[in-house]
Amino acid sequence: MTDSAPAAFLEWDTAHFGYRIARANIRRLDADSYPLLEKWCREQSIDCLYFLASAADQDTIFELQRQRFDFLDIRMTLEKKLQLPQPKPADENFLFREAHEKDGPQLLEISRGKFNFTRFYADRCFDDGLAARMYQIWLNKSLTMGFADRVIAAELNQQPVGFVTCHLNRPAGEGNIGLVGLAESARGIGLGQSMVQYASQWFHSRGMNQVNVTTQGRNIPAQRFYQRCGFVTRSVELWFHKWFDKCQ
Repeated sequence: MTDSAPAAFLEWDTAHFGYRIARANIRRLDADSYPLLEKWCREQSIDCLYFLASAADQDTIFELQRQRFDFLDIRMTLEKKLQLPQPKPADENFLFREAHEKDGPQLLEISRGKFNFTRFYADRCFDDGLAARMYQIWLNKSLTMGFADRVIAAELNQQPVGFVTCHLNRPAGEGNIGLVGLAESARGIGLGQSMVQYASQWFHSRGMNQVNVTTQGRNIPAQRFYQRCGFVTRSVELWFHKWFDKCQ
């Protein structure tokens, strides 16, 4: 496979879901480029192809619909500038620290059922149990295999009740929030905002001047939460899936 290939085979997704899965490398599609993309998928025996399109690219969206791609998700990316030193959370009842492997059982339990707004749930060809499991694997790898640059744990009454996974993009000077989870028992007391504020402080201490987070268009509670934390919309994109010979 070369960099000029129209799509990339996704080994992890393929192994996890049991279908041969690829993601399009191209971001625009028309009647001339689609046959090349489909030809590559047929040659690679791809079952499912992911395509991410700009919400403003009406020509590509029209072609995706014409070629019977399924619209699955609105990808909302929000950003927050970190131009000034970030204040520490004021509430002394909350303790924030680096999470460790020993926190895994409690944090994984908190993560259950927290990510059911994603496109993997919306795609009826994917098993809901496997869709849920992939985010627990993501969190576990962040804790044990360095998948994240830092996992922040929030403690209340000496018990972990929340987490944020943090990823550094040093060349761009940007930090990315990956997964966020909060126990039901810790909701409604301002802990979630304090946890994100602490993560922003950590990103700033590592020289980042901006932090980004991605959520789903259907996840209105998450959008409102990040807006309250000072984030504004950066981009809006649309996820499409194309199934070929399986799951028709």
